Amino acid sequence: MCNADVHGAYIGSTVLEFKPGQLNEKRNNTFLIDTGTAGCICLLAQVALPCALFFPQRDMVTLILKGGTNVPMGPHIEYLTEVLKPLLNKFGADFDFRVITRGYYPKGGGEIYLYIKPVHILKAITLTDPGIPREILGWAYVAGVVPIKEAHKMANDVKSILTEGLNKHNIPLPPINIEVYKEDKSIAIGNGSGINVTCTTTSECIFGGSGLGSGRQEQIAPGIQAANEILDTVLARSCVDDYAQDQLIIFMALAKGTSRINLGSKKLTCHTETVIKVAELMLAQFNLHFNLCENSNDGDNISYSLECKGCEYENKYAE
Repeated sequence: MCNADVHGAYIGSTVLEFKPGQLNEKRNNTFLIDTGTAGCICLLAQVALPCALFFPQRDMVTLILKGGTNVPMGPHIEYLTEVLKPLLNKFGADFDFRVITRGYYPKGGGEIYLYIKPVHILKAITLTDPGIPREILGWAYVAGVVPIKEAHKMANDVKSILTEGLNKHNIPLPPINIEVYKEDKSIAIGNGSGINVTCTTTSECIFGGSGLGSGRQEQIAPGIQAANEILDTVLARSCVDDYAQDQLIIFMALAKGTSRINLGSKKLTCHTETVIKVAELMLAQFNLHFNLCENSNDGDNISYSLECKGCEYENKYAE
């Protein structure tokens, strides 16, 4: 997409040199990216989305991504479509998608299509009011030989943990609807199970939680993990979850205007700190800086907000 000069991209390499060039308007606007393994499709999407949004043409950009849709150490496909997508809408960007097959670890085999309309600019966002939970939705699935009872257990765990946690802190309990299903063999490669949960608040903030079944007894049960991730964000009074925190940095950096996100009692994650440093280095010519502000609330409570004046990047082809 960007005519990069790459060295060290081979198995066993300890150094990777990546020098991106200009986005090439003369290239075909359809790109195929295949991990060849159960590599996380959503991580591929994170890399490609900013380039696709500012691709130097007006036509739709199509990304064909192959690998794992629901795998360890990366966002699940539901996070991309149900959390990141509405957050991108706040910047004035959007994408459509089509899930062809779902792929799990270790077989992979997942395939999705993303359709991205290039933008002229991204708008700065202001997320300062976390609101209170208005609706909680979830999807508990099994595939292959995994019995459907595992999906029911994950759904029940989510409902139990969230009900208990919200009641304990006197937070009104919203409707909790978890869909339970077994993936059809025609679209699911291999065996897998997991759950994805989203929470939408009265101020239209949205965040997610997920858990993946792997058969290892020592791990946290998927439903409990997903519920705790939702509960953690709600109790912190944050407008975004930990995963969105780092994924939004590049869009804040490119946007026109000053973006502000209330993190509640949460501090920056290690991933967020790293992404900020990289963004500030790459966009030093625009004097780009992110500021973490500490706010004193009632009593001893301290909250944090992240601010950034974007570099106002423009795509002249998409005017």
